[in-house]
Amino acid sequence: MRRIHSPVTLVVLIVVVVGLAVISNLLKSPEAEGPDVAEELTPHVVFHVGPLEVTSTVINTWAMMLFLGVGACVVGHNLKLNPGPVQNLLEWVVEAIGNLIQETVGVEDVSVFLPIIGAIAMFIGSANLIGLVPGLKSPTPDINTPLAMALVVFFSVPYFGIRTRGVWNYLKHYVEPIFLMLPIEIASELARTFSLTFRLFGNILGEEIIISILFVVMPLFVPVPMMLFSIFTGLLQAYIFALLTCVYIGGAVKAHR
Repeated sequence: MRRIHSPVTLVVLIVVVVGLAVISNLLKSPEAEGPDVAEELTPHVVFHVGPLEVTSTVINTWAMMLFLGVGACVVGHNLKLNPGPVQNLLEWVVEAIGNLIQETVGVEDVSVFLPIIGAIAMFIGSANLIGLVPGLKSPTPDINTPLAMALVVFFSVPYFGIRTRGVWNYLKHYVEPIFLMLPIEIASELARTFSLTFRLFGNILGEEIIISILFVVMPLFVPVPMMLFSIFTGLLQAYIFALLTCVYIGGAVKAHR
């Protein structure tokens, strides 16, 4: 992997992000009576598939996954030895996630953990930023999305623990040093799942509420700096979620070494 030695890639990225924030701000012109903040943030049912309700959160998530899938296919079929700005940026992201796994999980070969942790980081980062695209809204203020990601981590931890240490070596840590530790260990795993869920949900929802209120009170210029700040915090939340995932998986992998 190559690091970004030229500032051109970062400059282009910053210009694109600022442009999206400005365009999104201009397109969200307030109505005569002002937009309903609760209506803006609450997911609504778009259509039904039998008894199942397909909400706006699902639609926005599908749109985001389609964008990521198409983008991955385009970049994957145009890889070059001398990468352009987009490939250079993606290589830097992959290298950064790999270094995070090495330092936190404590393994040299990150290929086993990179797909799941990289996917989590990319998904949450994209979900937090997709609201900048006119017509789309971030799915992470809907608690179902953070809960789904937390459940992915919840099931990934024992998977990698069993894969690395074996069934018995992994399961016996629930009853060490005494059997009474079993309910405590189970409660701990459930607690960190709820912690992952509400940390991501609360931070992103709080930002969305503040930005929506600013669109009502001062709709012209003030929301743009706040949107730029939300970009930073959105990426920061993706990093924190990926970091905690590495910590939990690392604890399962290294529990009996």
